[in-house]
Amino acid sequence: MTTVPWQGRHPSRSARLAAWLLLLVPIVVVLFYPMAQDYLRAASLLDRVSNPHARGWIADYDVHAVDVRDTTFDFRGRPLPARLYLPRGVGFAPGIVVVHGMHELGINEPRLVNFARSLAASGFFVMTPLVPGLADYRVEAESADVIGAATENFAQQLNVQKVGIFAISFSGGLALLTATDPQYAPYIAWVASIGGYYDLAHVLRFFATGEAVRPDGTVEHLKPHEYGPLIVIYDEPQDFFPAPDAPLAHEALKLLLHDEGKASEAMTKKMTPASRQLMQDIYHKNRGRFAPEILAEIDKRSDALSAASPAGQLAFLRVPVFLLHGSDDTIIPPTEMLWLERDIPKQYLRGALMTPAIGHVEVGSKLSLYERLALVHWMARLIQTARSSTAGKGPGKVPAGEWTAMKKHLGGPAVSSKLLRAPALIEHR
Repeated sequence: MTTVPWQGRHPSRSARLAAWLLLLVPIVVVLFYPMAQDYLRAASLLDRVSNPHARGWIADYDVHAVDVRDTTFDFRGRPLPARLYLPRGVGFAPGIVVVHGMHELGINEPRLVNFARSLAASGFFVMTPLVPGLADYRVEAESADVIGAATENFAQQLNVQKVGIFAISFSGGLALLTATDPQYAPYIAWVASIGGYYDLAHVLRFFATGEAVRPDGTVEHLKPHEYGPLIVIYDEPQDFFPAPDAPLAHEALKLLLHDEGKASEAMTKKMTPASRQLMQDIYHKNRGRFAPEILAEIDKRSDALSAASPAGQLAFLRVPVFLLHGSDDTIIPPTEMLWLERDIPKQYLRGALMTPAIGHVEVGSKLSLYERLALVHWMARLIQTARSSTAGKGPGKVPAGEWTAMKKHLGGPAVSSKLLRAPALIEHR
């Protein structure tokens, strides 16, 4: 038998390739496994958000049981309600403040509850603060301070320097405004705005005309949702109704916003004939009837609208920002995201997705593969940022207190079974 010395051998090309692969595979696994985990977590989260009853290996990937507690936070000497969601068995996790949009149920809105719970189940500490103005269908500068106070409070409870903000609908613009404020910016790790606005004057003009102006001056035409003009009239009824009927109109519109149409119509019987006719125009969604008055509100309320808008303030941002907007949004038009993209400093804009996969802020039920993957990619990048950007002041800690069962917090009789079944991302407003 003849032995060939090793030095005389020449391994085949396939053998050399196999050897390199054996060396590279562990390196690739080490480098990309955390990223793959974040994509799986993103897919799992979106699955559970769009369908609270979702099951399967993706929906159940790395999911924790969640403990819930009602609490308060201080805002200028006044305690405001909040709710905490913590993943059970997790010693410490990044904190996220999830801010509701315009809805009378505020932190009790069932779809918000589902989203916050799903986010906590994915391994995050979550706080949902009540923003009183938004719960009463008002967008005002003070609400940006409420969001800031809640963020500061949550960071202090967790004993970390910063937490993220996930803001929905009208709270998206307010949260961006909060992040430009030197008083609150040190407590903010990042901001995600879902269906948010750039300039409230743009939004009111859209409600009146159906015209959404892009930064390049071109116009997109969309039919505004009837909800939009309704909240403008609700906020300033004296500008639309005769003075004696304005208080009644305000209450009738509140009932309508609460989906109590019959009670709203019954209240109009106390109004003058002219005011009753105006209410009929509202019930029949006759937006054009109120267009001149809504346009007049832009000039009349210009200071207040400007103070509650991030327009003109975004150059002061120093935190990562993620934007998500429905391409067919008829409440806050998708052109608002284009303005935000233009003004947010490029080094801080980490993700911007305009997609037909969501309406205003709700995930659609029939998504193409591309739409689903784009949404998963956006969420995965957000999760990566959330996991890497929370800086600690010392050892992180879990907020103290008695933790209670979720059932207690679903809002009692005021929460309809219809809302509980709704397959939305957060809410429809």
